[in-house]
Amino acid sequence: MKKALKKPYYRFLKLKNRIFHGRPVLVLMYHRVSDVSDKKTARLTVTPATFEKQLVYFKEKYQILRLTDNWSSLKKSGLVITFDDGYADNFINALPLLEKHQIPATVFVTTININTQNEFWWDRLVFDYEKMDVLFFFPKIAEKVSKEQYSYSYFENMLAELDNSQKEEWFLEWEKINHIEFRGREDYRSLTIEELKKLENNPLIDIGLHTHNHYPLGYLTEQEQIQEMSTSIGELKKFADSSLPYLALPHGSYNEFTFQVIKGFGLKGVFLANNYYSNGTNKATGKINRILMPNIEGTKMIDYLRYFDF
Repeated sequence: MKKALKKPYYRFLKLKNRIFHGRPVLVLMYHRVSDVSDKKTARLTVTPATFEKQLVYFKEKYQILRLTDNWSSLKKSGLVITFDDGYADNFINALPLLEKHQIPATVFVTTININTQNEFWWDRLVFDYEKMDVLFFFPKIAEKVSKEQYSYSYFENMLAELDNSQKEEWFLEWEKINHIEFRGREDYRSLTIEELKKLENNPLIDIGLHTHNHYPLGYLTEQEQIQEMSTSIGELKKFADSSLPYLALPHGSYNEFTFQVIKGFGLKGVFLANNYYSNGTNKATGKINRILMPNIEGTKMIDYLRYFDF
């Protein structure tokens, strides 16, 4: 389709969608709210100062909703705030700002690192890779290799295919042969049990599922997904017994087994990671789109959200 026709065509589709399915609901996906970030994972981090400016704009422009609200018959476009993974800064930095502006949010928790100093593997990878010299040792290869040969993306893709025990074994060997001393950093840790319980008891916060190991479900068999969900639900119940019956899909990944599996656990739906708006129909069908919210403010933020709003 020619560029000149694209904008009118998509405007028509949005108008049609609004007529048949109601006003859009922008379900925003955050991960970290912190002044500390790494370049390669900066897309997952919004600074507290920027986050507050975003909240002020959201409250003025949108009808703020939570997952338990009715998304139909909205007076203006809706907006929902969600967080993935369960980083401690959701409690330390984000919660005080949500309280200040009285805006609700849902925190989807990955349970494997709760109450530990362990970091998620993607944060550890960035730390290690940045510490590596241009030439470094690769496990089971005698000669040094270069970053030109083995890019950060190579390691990201390679590690994504390993289970967490294999990842840990690989990291320990890689760090040992390259003399990299890694320790879990305070700014990258997950929630403690106490922090999670305080979030659960806060009237503005809902807790949701984000699996136990953060594996892409699309790569797992039906039985593996059942085990992952069973572990996730069991672990979360130890810390937050009143979690919502929704799952945020790690990496937005699913396959032909996923929806049957979540149905078997009595869940109402899943949250994707596809940068698209939602509406009441999405919520009713249990497949809810989400929009990754970057560290932007002012006109950049307004232009970014305008693409999803109508």
